[in-house]
Amino acid sequence: MTPPRIAILLTAAGALPFIAAAAMILGLIPGEGRGLIVAYGTVILCFMSGVLWGFAARGAPAWAYVLSVLPALHVFFFVTPHPWAFEGQALAHLIAGFLGVLILDLVFQAKRLAPRWWLSLRIPVTAVVVGCLWVARHA
Repeated sequence: MTPPRIAILLTAAGALPFIAAAAMILGLIPGEGRGLIVAYGTVILCFMSGVLWGFAARGAPAWAYVLSVLPALHVFFFVTPHPWAFEGQALAHLIAGFLGVLILDLVFQAKRLAPRWWLSLRIPVTAVVVGCLWVARHA
């Protein structure tokens, strides 16, 4: 099943800051790409928690609510700077976080909590996001 056109457009637009940040890091366009990609990745990973919470709120069992908050907690404990965070590892933890969200997407899809078209939207954008984060970490 094909995602709604608006979902495709907004998802593509949402990937643009990741692509722009990777281009900055590679020197293709001017700007401070690492700061941008960490800040934006943090926001989007928390947003994905909210998306999963929305799926859970449609009448799912308690475990779905618990799983839905994991990406936001991952950001808090491993990405944002504080005494428990691993210094300099934000990009690695964002990569892990987005791959973790994809696993949660698979679970929510398997349990029929996400729309049938969900993975056809999420798999490609996750590949783009993780690729951009990988560039940011290794370039």
